[in-house]
Amino acid sequence: MSREIRVVIVGLGTVGMSLARRILSERYTYGIRVVAAIDSKSAAVDDGGLNLRRVLLRKKRTGAIGDGAERPEPLAVIKEADADVLVELTPTDPAHTEPSLSHISMALSTGKDVVTANKMPLALHYRRLLADAESRGRALMYSACVGGGLPVLDLGDLCAQADEVTAIDGVLNATSNFILSEMQERGVGFESALGEARRLGYAEADPGLDIDGVDSACKIVILADHVLGKGFTLDDVRPFEGIRGISRARMEKARRKGKRLRMIASADDGVSVKVEEVSEADPLCVRGTDNAVRFDCEFSGPRIIQGPAGGGDATSTAVLRDLLAIGRLRFGD
Repeated sequence: MSREIRVVIVGLGTVGMSLARRILSERYTYGIRVVAAIDSKSAAVDDGGLNLRRVLLRKKRTGAIGDGAERPEPLAVIKEADADVLVELTPTDPAHTEPSLSHISMALSTGKDVVTANKMPLALHYRRLLADAESRGRALMYSACVGGGLPVLDLGDLCAQADEVTAIDGVLNATSNFILSEMQERGVGFESALGEARRLGYAEADPGLDIDGVDSACKIVILADHVLGKGFTLDDVRPFEGIRGISRARMEKARRKGKRLRMIASADDGVSVKVEEVSEADPLCVRGTDNAVRFDCEFSGPRIIQGPAGGGDATSTAVLRDLLAIGRLRFGD
């Protein structure tokens, strides 16, 4: 048996391009052959394996990975590709989970494993998607959905192996944490801190998913479902508070008490996202774009992971980690 994973990548943005470079430049336990890739403008398909150097160069020069021909329908490519795994990295409409939900469902229905960095389908349909994958004997991997490159879900799995994880809380959004840090450390207002986050590339042109808490809410729901075995969806998050209305006065009030404001996502018998006062000695009082997650374990106490989480290279590391895990499943290692 060839120890090779044949892959379709849908979504060649920052994360997808970083993943392609990693596959091209490094050696892994299993060969990874990309047989199809789709971006927002075009597609490239070759059952013998794409020339990733050529794909990357064309994307850099033209903004598209294809040769200018009509873009094939992504669902058709996913269905028909001679591939083992779909890597789903498309931007997704937060109101409708599309197009990634359809891409994931098509891949599972045609016998492909799935690796995704898209949070919204899992935050709204976790149990259905996992049940679909299990019923078909396929793997659905989503490490990149929580913590980017930080192995947050892996640590949660380890904690739960010989202990009971009773609660989870964390700082899960880099953009919001950067803005709060700027406001607290430099004494600037919200709009000024948001402008700096945009200038540095930490915030999107429309930062609503980050600053209104939606991104953090999706992540804590996935964590709760994955580690605690809950059946939450995004609709269960209460309270649900972002940072858009945070004032300097509220910042100053926390500072006088020796504390900092952080957007904390929590899960136990419920799930919530809210801005809280955190002691400077608390491991969740991370600064800048760092994330931090704390797993409260019944017998062994709190277990914490923290560090930089976002960015294309960090997130592609999580995607690659999942691809290699699928290789271990497929080849029995």
